[in-house]
Amino acid sequence: MKTPEGFVPLADFLSLQEEFEKTKVLLIQALKKIEELEARLNKNSNNSSKPPSTDGYKKSVKNNREKSERKPGAQPGHKGNGLSLFTEIDKIIECNVEGKCACGKDLKNQRTINVEKRQVIDLPEKTIEVKEFLVEVKQCTCGRIHKGETEYNQRVQYGNKIKAFFVYLNVYQQIPMERLQEFAKDILGLSISDGLIKSATEQCSCEVEKPLQQIKQGLLEGEVMNVDETSVRCDGKTSWLHSASNLEYTLYFFHLKRGNEAMNAMGILPFYKGTIVHDRWFSYYKYDCTHALCNAHLLRDLKFMHEEMNRKWAEKIKLILQKANERKNSGNITRHFITRVRNSIKDIITNAIRKEPRQENIKGKRGRKSKGKAICLLEVFRDRIDEVLLFLERKDVPFDNNLAERDLRMMKLKQKISGCFRTEKGVEVFCRIRSYISTVKKQNKNVWEALTNAMRKKPTDLLSFH
Repeated sequence: MKTPEGFVPLADFLSLQEEFEKTKVLLIQALKKIEELEARLNKNSNNSSKPPSTDGYKKSVKNNREKSERKPGAQPGHKGNGLSLFTEIDKIIECNVEGKCACGKDLKNQRTINVEKRQVIDLPEKTIEVKEFLVEVKQCTCGRIHKGETEYNQRVQYGNKIKAFFVYLNVYQQIPMERLQEFAKDILGLSISDGLIKSATEQCSCEVEKPLQQIKQGLLEGEVMNVDETSVRCDGKTSWLHSASNLEYTLYFFHLKRGNEAMNAMGILPFYKGTIVHDRWFSYYKYDCTHALCNAHLLRDLKFMHEEMNRKWAEKIKLILQKANERKNSGNITRHFITRVRNSIKDIITNAIRKEPRQENIKGKRGRKSKGKAICLLEVFRDRIDEVLLFLERKDVPFDNNLAERDLRMMKLKQKISGCFRTEKGVEVFCRIRSYISTVKKQNKNVWEALTNAMRKKPTDLLSFH
C-alpha cells in the first residue's frame, strides 16, 4: 500500500519520539553539568574547603568576617604598656656625675639627691659557654683504673641545652637545616652538621614518650575532641597527617592512608566515647561516639550554593546559623530558641527538597543516579540536624572545628617552608615533638623549658595541668 505524501509511519514516529526524549534528557544532563562546572570554577577558600593557596592572584576573594566600625589599632581609652623594669640585674654600671658646675664648684663632693634607673636589654657579648671537665684518672695498687664521674664521655661534644635550642629552632620555629646552620655560624660561631640536628630531634622524640602517653590519656578522658586530617608530602608521595585535640592536649599522627586504618592505628577514636567535632568525612562515622559537625564548613557550602548555584534557601539557613552562634556567644540560649531554630531549618529544608530539580535517569546507564550537590547538602541538614545544632544543646561543644584546623596549620607551614619530608621516620619524629610542644603551649607552659627538660630526660609532666 502506498504511503500518502508527508505521512510518517507510526513505528518511525515512535522511534523519533524516543530519540527526542533521549536527546532531551542528555541536554538537561549537559546543562546541569555545565552549571556545576561553572560553579566549581568559582570555588575558593571563602565559599568551600579549598585552602587559600589555591585561590591564585586573579580571584577576588571576599572575607567572611563582618566589617567592624572600630578603627585599626588601639581603641580610645586603651592604656599603653611599656617595658617594665627587671628585678634581676646581671650587671650594674654606675654613671657618676663628674666635672665642675657652671658656677665653678667641683661636683664630686656635692650631695646626691636622686639616682635614676636606666635598664638596657641586650645580648651578651659571648653567646655560648664552653665547660671543660677535668676527669681525674687513678690507678689502684691492684691495677684497676678509676675515673671521676661525669655524664659526658666524648672528647668534645654538645650539651643538652644547646641541642634543645636546635630542636626548638628546627621543629618549633620551623627553621630548615641549611638556614639553621647559617644561624649557628653567624650568631654562635659554631659549625654544625645535618647529623647533629637529626640526632638531636631523634633524641628529643624518644624522651617525650611518657608525655605522649599522657596526651592520649588526656584526650580519651575529655568530653569533647576535635579531629581532622590533612595531606602531607613524604618521600615524593602524598600521605596523611591526622590530629586529635582539645583545649588542653594535641596529638599528631602520620600514616600513609586517610581513612579508618590510619585512625585505628592512631589509637584514639576506637576507644573514645565522648563527642567528636569533624567536617563530615565519612570515616569518622564508623566510631561509636557522639558526632558534632563543623558549622564553618557548612557556612562555606551554603555560601557557595547561594552565590554560585543561586539557591535562596542556602542564604536563609546561613543567616539562621550565624544568629544562633551569636546568641550562644552572648550566653542567651533558651530551650524555646533552640526549638525555633530547629523548626525553621526543617521547614526551609522540606520546601527546598520539594522544589529542587532532580536528575533525569538515562536509559541504559547503570549505577546510582547522581543527586547533585544541592540535594546532598539539603540531606545533611535533614538527616543530621542534631549534629549540626549540638553546639546549642551543650556549652562544651564548639560551633566549628577551628581548633583542629589551627592545630594543623603549623604542619602546612612546615611544608611551605621546607618542601616535604624525606623519610617517614622524619615526619614521625616531627609529629611526636610537635604534639609535645602544642600541648605545652595549650597548658601555658614554657616551650623552651619543656624541650630542655626533655633533653635532660626529665620531660614536663602534662597531666599536672589539672
